[in-house]
Amino acid sequence: MREETIRTGVVEAEVGNYPPCEGARDAWAPADRRVRLLEPAAADTVLLPHGREAPLYLVHAAHGGTFMEIPAGWIAMLVPVAGTVSAGGDHLRWELEPGQCLIWDRPLRVSGHRQRGRWFCLAGPAESWIRAGCDPAVMADILADEMDCPERQVSSLESLHLALCRDGDGDGEAVARVREAMGMLHDRQQDLRALIPRCPGRSQRRKRWSMQRLLRIRHAILAGGRGGRTSMGLLSSQVSYSRGHLARVYHAVFNETPIECAIRIRLHRARRLVEETGLAFCDIAESTGFDSQSSFSRAFKQRYGLTPTDARSRAARSP
Repeated sequence: MREETIRTGVVEAEVGNYPPCEGARDAWAPADRRVRLLEPAAADTVLLPHGREAPLYLVHAAHGGTFMEIPAGWIAMLVPVAGTVSAGGDHLRWELEPGQCLIWDRPLRVSGHRQRGRWFCLAGPAESWIRAGCDPAVMADILADEMDCPERQVSSLESLHLALCRDGDGDGEAVARVREAMGMLHDRQQDLRALIPRCPGRSQRRKRWSMQRLLRIRHAILAGGRGGRTSMGLLSSQVSYSRGHLARVYHAVFNETPIECAIRIRLHRARRLVEETGLAFCDIAESTGFDSQSSFSRAFKQRYGLTPTDARSRAARSP
């Protein structure tokens, strides 16, 4: 992939020569619009220009299996609507469900569920977000993070999509919807920004940079919790910290060490499996990264005050 492009679909087409499906509406908005809509067909690729004058793009993936690659230097807001959406970048991976969203500021590859994936991605360089109506101060505050996505944020993107689909002058409403979507995300990060003063660094800029590095560690721990054990050595190498320094800094910001965070996430996933499935406890212990069923049972009781057997029985009795 060329660094100056954003790519979707599976077959290449040159900029400005997007071939929509037969009978489909042309996906290109007028050239003077600050926000453009791209609805990729299942077998089309679109290369979009990357530069200071590039507009902000809304990618509406309405076809199962649609993928998208976002280049370096762009900020992307990814919101699943139906099915699981996979995203990967910077040695991290996410499996996002409806009700979640991801804001990311590095190269990213996105792909939806092959049968029923539908998602929105609002993406462009930082200056394109500002040209599209976002407050520069808000953009400077945004942290790359995975978070919950309220229904009203999805509705805002749906409204943006409808505004861009209209013939005529829908640009004013589109700009308002972009500002609204980013504003809601900015508001939800208020508690996270309150932790920045705890981060190491002599200036606010360095502290914010440290927070972003620690968030990437938290994402790596979360991804490890979905698939089992997390390596402390791998985590520390991602931010070039010693294990001891990473543990101290992480605890100072989040009030727990990376290992404590990993165990908490693994036990949270294990409890869902205990209460919502009939899997054997030994299989749950293995899938969540515990060395044995006995070590899993001890950790489970220490955290929740009851054994996995008691938790399953209580869940079965609940209406």
